[in-house]
Amino acid sequence: MWKFISLFLFTILVLGQTSLAYNCSDIVVDRIKFDLSDLNKVEEIIGDVEVTYPTYTRTNYLINPCEPLTYKDDQVDQCENGTYICEIIINYLKDPRDPKESDPKNRTISIKSVAGGDIKESISLGPVLNDVDSHGNLSIILHGGSYKNESQQANITFICSEQNKTANIIGYKENTLFIEWETKAACGERIPEEDKGMGGFTKFILIILFIVLCYFGIGAAYNYHVYKAHGWDLLPHLDFWRDFPYLASDFFKYLVNFIRTGRGGYARV
Repeated sequence: MWKFISLFLFTILVLGQTSLAYNCSDIVVDRIKFDLSDLNKVEEIIGDVEVTYPTYTRTNYLINPCEPLTYKDDQVDQCENGTYICEIIINYLKDPRDPKESDPKNRTISIKSVAGGDIKESISLGPVLNDVDSHGNLSIILHGGSYKNESQQANITFICSEQNKTANIIGYKENTLFIEWETKAACGERIPEEDKGMGGFTKFILIILFIVLCYFGIGAAYNYHVYKAHGWDLLPHLDFWRDFPYLASDFFKYLVNFIRTGRGGYARV
């Protein structure tokens, strides 16, 4: 019986993960659809060198706005698994920009998971800035990062452009990394009125129906293979379903009595 319960709970868990997963290839905001799947790759941003006398410091970023980062075989500095955006700060004893310095003697002083883990996203559209654009800039805030017990996040503004450009790091303020990204993928398409698709309530009903079908289907299969059951005995928790009409009747009587008298329970004899 525990095998059946475990399998049923696993099915619900998979269904929940599938329905709630962040999918950058199918983003719909205010009836504008975006497909960012072309950006589903690791973007490496090499920062400028900052003079931090007597050393030099450079901040690099690894970014994938669609799914957790994957690393090259020779990548030594890595964020924790599940990270979408990783900040790596490297300190140099000598100026790495100097072509004469073949070995600037670097050391990594900070690795920060900016977004990832239990990823959550906030998606919105900015205002239309001119008469040419059909929609505003797509803004996605990716949460889930953590550093020194403080939550981190990335605010990415995708700007519609005829050319694909490298992500531009605007700054890091109050535990938020601000990024602007000009790309063709940020040019969304308006969904026609007749192509509304299923509403939220319809999707909810279908999910409930799917769970019910899984419950009876998996339960019947389990009873058939384990107990060699047939007919009505195939139903999982048969005793409960036999008593269900009486339980429903008692509940209805209780509800009617509560509405009439304002009190639950049974009437005093």
